[in-house]
Amino acid sequence: MGGKLLRRLILFFFFCLSILLISCSDSGKERISVYKDNPHYWEYKGKPVLLLGGSDEDNLFNNPPLMLKNLDILSKVGGNYIRSTLSWRDEGNVPPYLKSDGIYNLDNFNPEFFNRLENCCQEAETRDIILQIEIWATFDYYRDNWLKNPFNPSNNLNYTAENTSLATEWDYHPARNVQPFFYSMPKLNNDQMVLRYQEEFVKKVLDVTISYPNVLYCMDNETRAPAEWALYWGKFIKKEAERRGYFIQITEMWDPWDITDKQHSTTYEHPEYFSFTDVSQNNWQEGQTHYDRLIWYRENLAKQSGGFRPMNNVKVYSRRGGGKPNDVPISIDRWWQNVFAGCASTRFHRPTGGIGLDNTAQKVIRSARVFTSAFNIFACEPKPELLSNREENEAYCLANPGNVYALYFPSGGDVKLEVENGDYRLRWFDTETASFMEPQTVSASQYADLKSPSTGKTWLVLLDKK
Repeated sequence: MGGKLLRRLILFFFFCLSILLISCSDSGKERISVYKDNPHYWEYKGKPVLLLGGSDEDNLFNNPPLMLKNLDILSKVGGNYIRSTLSWRDEGNVPPYLKSDGIYNLDNFNPEFFNRLENCCQEAETRDIILQIEIWATFDYYRDNWLKNPFNPSNNLNYTAENTSLATEWDYHPARNVQPFFYSMPKLNNDQMVLRYQEEFVKKVLDVTISYPNVLYCMDNETRAPAEWALYWGKFIKKEAERRGYFIQITEMWDPWDITDKQHSTTYEHPEYFSFTDVSQNNWQEGQTHYDRLIWYRENLAKQSGGFRPMNNVKVYSRRGGGKPNDVPISIDRWWQNVFAGCASTRFHRPTGGIGLDNTAQKVIRSARVFTSAFNIFACEPKPELLSNREENEAYCLANPGNVYALYFPSGGDVKLEVENGDYRLRWFDTETASFMEPQTVSASQYADLKSPSTGKTWLVLLDKK
């Protein structure tokens, strides 16, 4: 018994020491973390934050002039959220490795790639903008992009197709056939040669980014890799971060558009690795279905051992299912629904899949920041059950019942809102001008009848208890 007690005391001592080291390493820099008073949202520098964003590239760090332009615009309109896949496939991008005699050497990192990445973290931090990094840029490993990828055995001097499980060609869409690069871990292909270089790449990314308090980490972009892939990297990155004295926020982004699909469960069933979720693929859904699945996911999180966690949307599409042409109103509706479903973030995807940071996006971001700053959104929850006399996709409600009620009308409307009896200040909000109309006082007895000032355009309304 004495030996067991001693071992437990030793383990407890080292656990306390690790927590102390983590705390000390982060002193003076309050990292982005789950908001302690409402874990559906984020906290940054000691205050709750709603992440609102848009940018004209998914790998913004790898295009420095565009990065600076987007960060300045985003900051000006009240945005605070960008995405950065660690991709190098676009014109003007640089890869993460240098060449030796015309062929990549995976033992020789490209300083310019990582300088650009660190500069993005730095520039975003000075503007209080949160950067969500996706470590494995899925589409860089398929089709024509794979033919020029440094990890392709035919493109580097470090290994071959014969001594690894990799193919030199992989002419499949990621949704159709996952390539062997994403099967390298011991429980799958156990490809130690490839895994070694994958791990070194991840370590280098952490070396460059982990000291910045404004960074979130995502494993992949809309992956269909097996669960073992995500779990391996979740564990590996968490351990590497703790070894460096940091606690970081990690998630995975799965490909199925239906977020009730079983593949998404790997994230929410493993809170030991994934402290938040990314539900971006739900942004292929439309109207009521889009909202209802967010509510399902939110309620499902409550049933998991990790409980509520932030639900991020790092990309909101402006396309219909099947890749049909851009539809700006659909993009805007999805974006606002994310806010009113209690999501922690929403960001317009880059063109042509989204509207990026164009004038329309800027107007929406500015409107959202003004409106959500007028009440304590972090004390509210989505309350669809409070609405009646409502048509499908007509109105959505966030509320702290008895105190404040916020409604979103995608195209105007007329609904009945269940409220506690009393007098309320009612303010309609014009999203075109990002401003409130003159307040009204309404006396409500159980219900308040709300009819938007006009139809055919987006309206918001706020009721505060007087």
